[in-house]
Amino acid sequence: MKTLIVVLSLFCFVNLYCQEDDDITSYKIAFITDRLDLSSKQAQVFWPIYNKHNRIYEDLKKNTWEPIREGLNKIDKLSNQEAEKLLDDYRSYKKKRYEYREAYIKELLTVISPKKIMQLKKADYDFNRELLKQYQSK
Repeated sequence: MKTLIVVLSLFCFVNLYCQEDDDITSYKIAFITDRLDLSSKQAQVFWPIYNKHNRIYEDLKKNTWEPIREGLNKIDKLSNQEAEKLLDDYRSYKKKRYEYREAYIKELLTVISPKKIMQLKKADYDFNRELLKQYQSK
């Protein structure tokens, strides 16, 4: 019986978490589309590009940045050789991030203007600030 209650509780928690995540994604799409004043034709081309590059950044963060961050958390215990490897990994990460950003901008320029790209940067920033405010008020 306890197992059933735990499983049901876990299911409800995961369901609420996923629903909240979907709500955030929907809100973000509406927020950015509104801020950029995208036509439906622009939005059809823009969102796949935006989503593709977000996945690339998430993968880079998960696979490259997280191990670097873990290394930084124990930097005082690393040998010089380990610290040098960490620095090399960090520099490689920064270079990849820059290359991805350049490819993203180049692809965005086929759909939206430079001004809209900068408005997108601001909209992303504003959205994250708004989301943080909402979480802090809870």
